[in-house]
Amino acid sequence: MKKIILLLMISGLCYGQLSPEVNKLYQELSKSKQVESKNIDFDGHESVFYNIHTEISTIATEQELEYIAFNGGTVAKSYISNILFSRKSKSIEKIFKKYLESNDSLVVKSGCIRHNSFLADEIYKNVAAEKYNINNVSNYKKWKDSLIHSKKDLNNIDLMFMESAEVKTLWKHEEIDSLRCKLDEIVLDNKESPKSIVELICSYYLYEKIKIPYYEKIIYFEKKYNSEYIKDYMIFCRNKLN
Repeated sequence: MKKIILLLMISGLCYGQLSPEVNKLYQELSKSKQVESKNIDFDGHESVFYNIHTEISTIATEQELEYIAFNGGTVAKSYISNILFSRKSKSIEKIFKKYLESNDSLVVKSGCIRHNSFLADEIYKNVAAEKYNINNVSNYKKWKDSLIHSKKDLNNIDLMFMESAEVKTLWKHEEIDSLRCKLDEIVLDNKESPKSIVELICSYYLYEKIKIPYYEKIIYFEKKYNSEYIKDYMIFCRNKLN
């Protein structure tokens, strides 16, 4: 009984670093057993837990977010690291390195599809996908400007659709490229890096037809892991002229 009371006291002291509002939302978020996209299931209804994560993003300080990212439950860590990434937090590299070492697994539900993943993998996917998000921001602006400058009178439905389709990001292409290279090196400099994250790196660059200048670091993992993804990327790199 004394041990239980002591654990509760320690837990209270730890999460006392969060404001009451953020802590309440964090406790609700922690009830989720999976990371969910904004819209889920066949009917596409909004995820309650995704919306809680959005609420946290509007009121939590950088320090509160970092505290949860390092000390929270696995599902909460994934949601919160996503918020920190969207804010261009300088702690992303440090968080990524910690998640890579812990190699905590989680379930991700996107729409009506579930898949197993890892905390570090989810961060890397967000970083890699941000390049396309940046392009979408530019495309959205062109599309919006064309509507505004057209002679068509915009009704409420047009305006609502325009608002719902808006894409936002604080990142620039060169910043994402730089961050991605840093994450690559964190993975490839650690000989204990798991197979899944190395495969992820290889898959993205093979899809983009990019031969990274440090591709030779992957040779170790090519020998360590029996992976078609890694093998295919290394074949691409060896055959591609500089």
